[in-house]
Amino acid sequence: MRIMIKEYALSDFEIINQLMQTLTINSGNLINIHAPAWVINSYQVLSNQRPRLKKVGIYVQITLKGFPINLSLDVSEQILNEYIQGIGWDDLQYVTFVKFHQDQVEFHLVFNRVMTSGEVIDLNCLGAKSQQYDVLQKSLTNLIKTESSRGVTYV
Repeated sequence: MRIMIKEYALSDFEIINQLMQTLTINSGNLINIHAPAWVINSYQVLSNQRPRLKKVGIYVQITLKGFPINLSLDVSEQILNEYIQGIGWDDLQYVTFVKFHQDQVEFHLVFNRVMTSGEVIDLNCLGAKSQQYDVLQKSLTNLIKTESSRGVTYV
């Protein structure tokens, strides 16, 4: 299995509209995912607390190639929750999307850099480091162990 994590600073939240053209929001925090038309507006309301901020968001794309288990949306959400908690961004506003391909799974995460307290996530933390890979690898290893103990067969 091969894991790739890419992180980008965003000057706006248009990427959410682009992702919603082909994908459905899988999960979110501090956002009503059942009202997709209001998602970007909710992001902008929060980011407007810091009007001089030029890069308001963070986009993360995680790709798993050659993953040995067919993932359900629920299991995908579990992986993403563990990842987000593991990197310490679970108090941020975010939405997640999942895209399944024949030989890989893509996770798309869009975070608002502005916290509800008005503090901002520093962009110096961008660029996936070993911590992010370790957190994700641990979550995936736990998932494989859990699924194999339940008799799930690998692909």
